[in-house]
Amino acid sequence: MSFLAISTPCWLALGNPHELYKDINGMMLQMNGLIPMDVHQKSDRTAGKAQMKALLEKGGNLLLFPEGTQNISANALVGHLYAGAVDLAITCGAEIVPIAICRNKDDYYFILGENISYEGCSYDDRFSLTDALRNQIASLKWEIIEQLPPLKRSEIPDTAYDDFIESIITMNTEYTVTAEDIRSEEFHPKGITDPSDAFAYLDSLIPSEQNAFLYNKRLTGYRS
Repeated sequence: MSFLAISTPCWLALGNPHELYKDINGMMLQMNGLIPMDVHQKSDRTAGKAQMKALLEKGGNLLLFPEGTQNISANALVGHLYAGAVDLAITCGAEIVPIAICRNKDDYYFILGENISYEGCSYDDRFSLTDALRNQIASLKWEIIEQLPPLKRSEIPDTAYDDFIESIITMNTEYTVTAEDIRSEEFHPKGITDPSDAFAYLDSLIPSEQNAFLYNKRLTGYRS
């Protein structure tokens, strides 16, 4: 779907190839231009980055997913981004074109933002620039959401999030992708606690008068 939105030839960098190494889809992507790598293996990451750098220095186009995986958050418009995209842009003198993607059932919506130049930027600023890139992508995504039909809270079933996760998994039936795989491939910045970790204690608590205050809606409303 991203290729259709871009409509310009580009290579794809894929950090979680799964069975793409050995199936027909992977062969087709190889013909297009593919840089696959296992993000959990340092040697693979190093080799992949070298390929991406060589491509950009030759003036080629590269499609990256800086979140590292699909966004399955219940509320974050954009997950935390790896700094690799900005790193490459600064190092290679390349520009970044931010793309926002929203899926509503079987329909996909896209917005391509303005080119971002990092000319004159310091490599040491790559993390703050990555945060700025995340904000820009989130703003583009919000522009899409504002154009979609409004939804009342009463129309959202209690199983909405579970249904959403199921739709992600069933969409990838050709591959052994699980929600745990996706979460393991997310970027988790140091010093930032994920809400699921912050409220994990609730799953092991036995309700009683002594700990009833922990179930106060003001404390647990984030999970609802």
